[in-house]
Amino acid sequence: MPGVSVESAAVESAISLCRQSIQQFNKASDDLNRKFQAAGTSWKDSKYQQLGGIVNECTRALSNPIKQLEECMTSLNALHKAIVEYEQTRVK
Repeated sequence: MPGVSVESAAVESAISLCRQSIQQFNKASDDLNRKFQAAGTSWKDSKYQQLGGIVNECTRALSNPIKQLEECMTSLNALHKAIVEYEQTRVK
């Protein structure tokens, strides 16, 4: 495709953003679980059990974009490798 240009720095930035997003999703999930566990020290009725189900649904939902971001990172890493190889052959 004439006129198409991708710099390795842009792809590196995208990989970094994916990594940061994964960390944030994991942190949100961990925080949610930690707060739920903390509530369990004084709250042990049926509503606490219901909340546990909701927390489990939320943590599962938070894991879905993580899987997609990991797949994206795999593609971006392959793209980055190809760009670096191209840049190295072009320089020679």
